[in-house]
Amino acid sequence: MGTSRTKALDYGYESISQPRSHLRVTLRQTKTGVSLLYGNRVMTRVFLNKSGMAAAGAMAEALGVKVPAEGKSVEARASTGLLYRVLSLSTLDYRNPVSYEVARYWLDEAAALRVSGSDA
Repeated sequence: MGTSRTKALDYGYESISQPRSHLRVTLRQTKTGVSLLYGNRVMTRVFLNKSGMAAAGAMAEALGVKVPAEGKSVEARASTGLLYRVLSLSTLDYRNPVSYEVARYWLDEAAALRVSGSDA
């Protein structure tokens, strides 16, 4: 059994508590979901359901990558500010239509952070 989603998020937020400009993270898809890893530990996880896959797509878009195929992974470099948005995107309940509006706002912020290289 893997790390619980709550413990993963605790680790994720702890990992970004010290501002840094470049962290190498990995987005990985398994049979059960999509995980974001840093230092070979799960920062957040979403499940393979409609809401989870919407979250995975948003996370990948924020990181500037594509959701990897099952059994594959993709690496990205991100600032802690960008990762804060990615973790936030993973926690939205995409069954609620308002979540898409919030996600769009965070995705716009993430795109601006990627372009500027800033850690706001």
